[in-house]
Amino acid sequence: MQYKKLTSGETIIEFHNNWLGEETVIVNGQIVSKKSSVWGTNHYFTVVEEGRNARYVLTTKVNNGMQVALDLSRNGKLVQEDVPVPFGSMPKKPKNTAKIKGLQHLQEYALEEALEEFQRALDFEPQDPEIHFHMACAYSTLERLPEGFEALKMAVENKLPDQEMILKHDMLAFLRIHEAFEEFLGSGFQEYDSKKLKARPEE
Repeated sequence: MQYKKLTSGETIIEFHNNWLGEETVIVNGQIVSKKSSVWGTNHYFTVVEEGRNARYVLTTKVNNGMQVALDLSRNGKLVQEDVPVPFGSMPKKPKNTAKIKGLQHLQEYALEEALEEFQRALDFEPQDPEIHFHMACAYSTLERLPEGFEALKMAVENKLPDQEMILKHDMLAFLRIHEAFEEFLGSGFQEYDSKKLKARPEE
């Protein structure tokens, strides 16, 4: 999780970025924008300040050091630039650039390229549950059942932080509709019948 708080006068702007690349902007305690991003995006919102509307743009980006940074504009004027976003209170570690590239390919549905990058990323961080999870997303979309189930199993074994995403993520739909998934779910995502994976799900 990445977090940064900015202030503009009495306006408090909070930026959250989770492990799925989902960005959330909260202004004065209210969510004003939610988007998914790998390399950055723009969040647009309006705040009433002293009885007048102030138009804001919070721009997220990845700098040359592969760190997330923020620009903040108010009424078309840049008021804060290149504000670094730390990884919460966690110690810094080298960036897994292959993982970042894999996520970009996954969002673009360049699935084979994503899998190649994720394989490289596993050489760097073999116990990263997020890499296994995203590989499962790619395998599911490619309708490669055995690899998809195994990648999810590995994600959970390596302490996937939010297992609810297995039940919600759109790219895992093909795995979820297969008859083997109910047993897989019941086992805590640890056991599945590999023989069933050779059959296609019922139409």
